[in-house]
Amino acid sequence: MRIEALDANLAAPPRASPHLLLRRETGITALAAFVAACATFASPTSEAPYVWAGVAVTTIFVCATSVSRRPWIRALWVNLAVLTLACGAGEAYFWMNEPLERQMQYSEGFFLADEILGYKPAAGQALSHRTSARHGLLYQVTYTINQDGLRTASPTDAATPLDAPCVAFFGDSFTFGEGMSDERTMPYQVWQKLGGRYRTVNFGFLGYGPQQMLTALQHNYLDSQGHCRPSHIIYQAIPTHVSRAAGLEAWDHHGPRYLLKAEGHVQQVGHFDDVPPVTALDRLRATHRQLSAPLKSRLEQSALYRMLLRSHRPVDAEDVAVFGGIVGDAKQLIETTYPGAQFHVIFWDYDDDEEVVDKVQRELARRGVHISAVSTILPHFPSDRARYEISPYDRHPNILAHETIAEFVAHTLVLSGR
Repeated sequence: MRIEALDANLAAPPRASPHLLLRRETGITALAAFVAACATFASPTSEAPYVWAGVAVTTIFVCATSVSRRPWIRALWVNLAVLTLACGAGEAYFWMNEPLERQMQYSEGFFLADEILGYKPAAGQALSHRTSARHGLLYQVTYTINQDGLRTASPTDAATPLDAPCVAFFGDSFTFGEGMSDERTMPYQVWQKLGGRYRTVNFGFLGYGPQQMLTALQHNYLDSQGHCRPSHIIYQAIPTHVSRAAGLEAWDHHGPRYLLKAEGHVQQVGHFDDVPPVTALDRLRATHRQLSAPLKSRLEQSALYRMLLRSHRPVDAEDVAVFGGIVGDAKQLIETTYPGAQFHVIFWDYDDDEEVVDKVQRELARRGVHISAVSTILPHFPSDRARYEISPYDRHPNILAHETIAEFVAHTLVLSGR
């Protein structure tokens, strides 16, 4: 029998020698170990540690893919590498595009649980707050909290008599004066511009909404904590107070929950966390609250995780109605409890969501609430909003905004009796 020579093109390719395979695998492993070690070293000091973690883990999975012999094991490593690469890319994307590129540090006692308000600052303390951004420190400031748990709104040795007319302020960090020293906050400057003839009381605090104002009024905090028989009550609102009143924000999980009744008023029905979590995001937040403080801090270093904690559904018409009901009931309670007192809303009419802004203004006007848009107080707002902000990294009102609004409150609302 004659045996024909096989075509060279059809011959099986020569196999790499075990020595060459070992050298290739050793090289890949060494490269992966080097990249993973560099990423691991960079992670603890980086502002985006989970991006580096993604690089390290993806590199390890790619290495495992290269040295695996069995197809199904190789497929497993490939899928894991794709998954970690996608997570790392998502982390990098949200880190680069995060709207609030700030890192905030608060002293102990800054946020204490409270059964009525949901949370509050520790009373009778000087609380420190440090905020930095990617380019460095933005501010480090101390807030003086008086014995009633309110930020000071006049000098401690002020000679203003206790029976003098009182101007009370409600709101969130804008009213509290985040990033401002005591004497630069709007309520404090109102006291100065009124020449000490009026007492000023600041009920604002970080993250508060209208629900904290109404529950404070219902629990007689103006008398018991503010020691204030008000001539004027000023509520400073921003558009996101609608979502806060609806209980959509993660930080105010135990805040007072109000529901709209048929006649347009609201009624408190427990707290936001009395409602069992329904959506996956609600469950994530509920689980997050149960974690230890060190683990929370570690997880919150992830921009992707922070985005998930902050995410919520868009506000709707019912949310606006609840917001309006809370503010309207506060107005009615003030007029009933303190005859002659004037209630006024200062509303930051940002142009980020003009539809919500318009709905809020119409809702408050429908309820007869006296409202002044910030665009009528601050020149060229909101087109030149950066002029009135602390920094592009911290969009709270700056000194100019606090002073200009204080001038409006003191002379237009209080002294002119508008």
